[in-house]
Amino acid sequence: MCADALDAAGRLADIGSRLAVSDAGCAAAILKGALEAASLNVLVNTKTMTDRAAAQRLNERCFALLERGAEGERIFRAVRERLT
Repeated sequence: MCADALDAAGRLADIGSRLAVSDAGCAAAILKGALEAASLNVLVNTKTMTDRAAAQRLNERCFALLERGAEGERIFRAVRERLT
């Protein structure tokens, strides 16, 4: 959900008014942080899984979502640049 919401924040950052753009930047920062925090929960839990193949699949999905979450930093910087 966070990664999908980042897509929406990115679109809003591109087309929104200055007021909406600042909201998009705030959303991007929060969503990136939420993805990072959730990833820590995934990683700690997959460490304890006995089904290592399943753990690896979950970790790979986690890392893929973190890659998408990196877009939050780009959106935040773009919004900050637009507002200054």
